[in-house]
Parts: sequence; structure tokens; C-alpha cells
Amino acid sequence: MTENIRWDLKDIFKVFLFFFFMMQVGIPVLLKIIEYVFGLNLLDSFNQNTVILSLSLFINILTCLYIFRIIRLKYGLPVITSLGFTTDNWKNDVKFGLKHYFIVLPFIIAAGFVVDFIARKFGAPLEQQEIIKRVLEEESLAVLVFMFLFGILAAPVIEELLFRGFIQPAIRTNFGKLKAVFISGLLFATVHLNAYVFLQIFILGLLLAYLFEKTGSLIAPISVHIFHNTATLVFLISFKHFLKDSVAVN
Repeated sequence: MTENIRWDLKDIFKVFLFFFFMMQVGIPVLLKIIEYVFGLNLLDSFNQNTVILSLSLFINILTCLYIFRIIRLKYGLPVITSLGFTTDNWKNDVKFGLKHYFIVLPFIIAAGFVVDFIARKFGAPLEQQEIIKRVLEEESLAVLVFMFLFGILAAPVIEELLFRGFIQPAIRTNFGKLKAVFISGLLFATVHLNAYVFLQIFILGLLLAYLFEKTGSLIAPISVHIFHNTATLVFLISFKHFLKDSVAVN
């Protein structure tokens, strides 16, 4: 467990603000810079989903490097162990994580039905997550593979590194374990910027934060995050092609 971390709330605020700002504002700014410097409009020249995901991956990597710089250069700490990348008990951590995921999964599903019911009851617009819309609309197999790999590998590892490995220990040091789990889950849900799935992501975030507290390792939350994203994407892609085939037959 990363109990003796030295980075503070100021550090995590700066990193979170950087990540949030770059993911929401940075991509269009980067596109404008590239167009201005190189005279190249990436969205017109290449597949839009490929461009957006590539820039998202670039921003995620920059965020990781920012975290590594703080831990290594500012505080002189070993990056891997400080962030909770420990594999001493990885098999049990994976089993522990998946066991608790299947316990919590009914609540995540139920939250989706509750929000959907309330939204329809009050006539609120139901807006899908951007990544879901992109998966359902994309026709290129190569791009779908890229989106799939990003969703099941890059996103889970980098997000767990940020929200659990870096942010959560600093909050724990200042406010205790319970608030650390709550705030980590809240920030995780907030950064996705979608009111329709906020409750579901918040519950998942609470589970991931709990797993990190209980195991002291990122292996459990990363495993669950990968499994959750994989199951979601497999379902979406299967549903997409099943629906397309049904429409074609009719």
C-alpha cells in the first residue's frame, strides 16, 4: 500500500486539472495547431475516430509522464511501487477484484434502469457516451480494433494509474480512507461528463477505489476495469452487427 507517499493535494489538483482540460479542450486546440503549423486538417484527411483516439492516447501518455515527473523528479520516489504497481499477489488480486465486481454488477445495471426510467418519466434527453456512439457508428474494422484496444488496454491502465494510484493516496493521507474512496469514485465519474451514465460510473468508481484500498495494488482495479470495458465493447459490437443483420433481413 502506498501509505508513505509525499505528493500532496496541490500535486493531484494540477494533474487532474491538466488531464481534464486537455481531454475536453486540448484535442480541438491540438487539431488547430497542427492545421496552422503543417496546413493539414486531420479530420478531413483521416478517419475521425482514429484521429480523436490517437490524440486522446497522446494526452493520456502526457498525463502519465506528468505524474512520473512529479513522483520521480520532485520527490525522488520509485515510480512503479509508489503508484501501487505490485504483482506479488496478482492472482489473488485478480480473483478478489472479479469476485467483488460480479457482486456489484447488479447494482450498476440497476442504476442504469433507474436513471433511464427517471429520464423518460421527466422527458429528459437520453445522451449516450461519446465512445458508445462512435463504436455504433464506425464501419471500419481496423478502426474498431483500434477503439477496442484503446478501450480495454490504454484507458483502464492509465485511468487507474491516475485516479487510484496517484489521486487516491494523497486524498487518503489528508482525509482518510472512506473519503478517499468516495472522492476517487466521484472524480472518476465526473471526468466522463455524461449525466446519463454518471451513477453507473460512480458505482464502478467506488468499487475500483475500494479494491485499491483493500489490496494495496493496482492489479485488482485494473483487472476489473479491463474486464468491464471488454464486456461492454463486446456487447456493443455484437449488438451493432446483430441489429444491422436484423434490419437487413426485414
